[in-house]
Parts: sequence; C-alpha cells; structure tokens
Amino acid sequence: MATSLRTALTDARASAIPHTQGHPSAPGVWALGRIEARRMLLHPSFLIATAFGLFLIRGLAGTMGGGFDLAETLAWLVGGALIGVFVGTVLTANVAALRQHRDHTQELFGALPAPPESRTASVFVGLLLGPVAFSVVLTVMASWAFRINDDMAASMDLFLAVQVPLTVFALGAIGIAVGRWVPTLLGGPVVIALHVFTGVIWAVPWIQDTGSGIDRPRHMLYLVAAITMWTALAFARDRRTPVRFAIAAAAFVLGVVMAIQQAPLGGY
Repeated sequence: MATSLRTALTDARASAIPHTQGHPSAPGVWALGRIEARRMLLHPSFLIATAFGLFLIRGLAGTMGGGFDLAETLAWLVGGALIGVFVGTVLTANVAALRQHRDHTQELFGALPAPPESRTASVFVGLLLGPVAFSVVLTVMASWAFRINDDMAASMDLFLAVQVPLTVFALGAIGIAVGRWVPTLLGGPVVIALHVFTGVIWAVPWIQDTGSGIDRPRHMLYLVAAITMWTALAFARDRRTPVRFAIAAAAFVLGVVMAIQQAPLGGY
C-alpha cells in the first residue's frame, strides 16, 4: 500500500503542470484585484460580521443610557462597524485565499501564462481596494465625529487614525497566509478565537491611542513587521524560496522586539 501511494504521488508530481516563471503582470493583478475587492466586500462573512459589530455596540451603548449627541452616536456606530470589519476581514480574506482550493482549479491555473504569485497578489490587492479602503472611509468619519465633540477630540490624532487601516491590512494578511498554508475554512475562525480567547489581543494590542503611553514609532514598526511577515509567508506558499522565508523570519524577529519594547512602563 505504501509503495502504491509513493507511486501515485510520484506520477502526480511528474504529470503536474509546471509553474510559469517570471513576475506577475501589474494590469492582470489589478484587474483580478478589483474583482476580489468586490467579492470580499459583498461576501456574507464580511457583511454579517459588520452587522454583528453594529448590533454589539448598539447593545453596549444601550446599557449606558441615552442622551448621545450626533458626534457620539456616529462614533459609536463607526466603532461597531470597525469591530465587524476586523472580524469580517479575517474571514473573507481567508475564504478568498481558499477559493482555488475549494473550486479544485489549482492545476488549471498552472496552465495560465501568469505565475502563481499573480493569484496571491490579486487577493492582497483586493484586500487593499476592499476592506482596507472601507476602513479608511470609516476612519475619516470617526475622525470627524471625534473632532466636533470636545470630550472626544483629545483621543483622536493621526497616530490613532493610521493604525486602523494598517490593522485591517495585517488581519487580512493573516487570513490570506493561513488560507494558503492551511486549506480549510476553519482557518479564519481559529485565528479569531486565538486572538480573543488566548489574550493575544490584550497582551499585544493592534490599536492604542497616545494616552496609553505606548511607544508610537515602535508600535508602527510592529504593525509593519506583522504585515510583512504574513505577506511573505503567503507568497512563500506559491514558491518556496529562501529569500521569502528569510524576509518572514526577519519580520518576525522585528515584530517580537517591537511588541516587547512598545509597551509602556507598568503595562497597558
């Protein structure tokens, strides 16, 4: 039986269509990326997660009583939408990365003149044009709401605003990388569960305001390192080159160092 299995695997490798060499075509990647962006924003997991975030914040605001002005109401709504976007981005990015595996089209894609990195790059472009762009719109709305309210104006600055789209991009990159390496729909929910139930999101928070005492340059480096590491791992699944693994390893080390050094004295 073992011999038959080895023979079958050897035949499968021998008959597999080899990957196209070269670099992804920018027009092709952007064309696919626009399609991916639309599918991400309209995917049920993204829409349901965003609606759930609004519902969750509505319940929390209800326990605090009424009397909110326009700015406070908008800030609560945007905050709820962003919570849903964070969760929905992980799920929808993971699903997008799994699409070729679920549809059993990986070998057919191998016959195309585009290298395999084109498909992964298009998912990242879709992430930028879809959930990340949507988070930028929500951040602009939140900035306006915070600034017209005297009690909330001190909490909003450029440092806080930039973290939101970077966090969405980082969470989407995690979803894509996990989907590329672990071909199961459970990947996205597991990432969310690990964030919440293991306390990672509290030990190393994605978003912090200046008042928390966090070291701002180190925190920004931490976010960039996380994006770089998961992006490199996603592309390493297409073609396992030492350079991509080296980039991922270097970004991991940088991220760990910055995560430790960014914390204020006494903790968050």
